[in-house]
Amino acid sequence: MVKKEFKFKNGDVVKEKVTGFKGTITGSVYYLTGCSQYLVTAKQKDEFTEAVMVWYDEGRLEYVETAVTETDVKADDNGCDRQAPMK
Repeated sequence: MVKKEFKFKNGDVVKEKVTGFKGTITGSVYYLTGCSQYLVTAKQKDEFTEAVMVWYDEGRLEYVETAVTETDVKADDNGCDRQAPMK
């Protein structure tokens, strides 16, 4: 089993080096091929617009700041989505 140390943490604000897309890391993944990617979620424009989310390779991102920590978003049962029980 491979253990991977990520360069960034979920909750870090990052900027994509080529396009300038900026957002908060809301997910991360490490593939068997050795590639680390991060799901970067931008702030939504208004309450009627869905937030834009894009996966980027680690090398394309630069750190801006830490905006959110795990304790800021911790919820009961880890806040995981669950399917509603069927009756």
